[in-house]
Amino acid sequence: MATTGSHLQGGKFTTSHTTVIDAARAPAVAAERLDCVTKVSLGLIKKLPNGATSIKFVDEGETCLLAKIRGTAYLQEVRVYTTDKQQTKEAMYRAMR
Repeated sequence: MATTGSHLQGGKFTTSHTTVIDAARAPAVAAERLDCVTKVSLGLIKKLPNGATSIKFVDEGETCLLAKIRGTAYLQEVRVYTTDKQQTKEAMYRAMR
């Protein structure tokens, strides 16, 4: 995995979108390091009013988790393709702390 400023690329990160918000960086990297994860796709970034950081998960099928990661002023969607959703959620939660 290579990091350049606000971008993540290489390894299990898809190349279509590499920009990552500060709050999503650690959870995305934590997921990428898991053996059960095959791909991490960084997605939509949306500007929001200032608020508390959080992470919420939406089940998107047998192997896909959508993580909605909220930073202080932005929300980013990160899709994680995994064979162990519980382990992936726990690793991403820990990384948010």
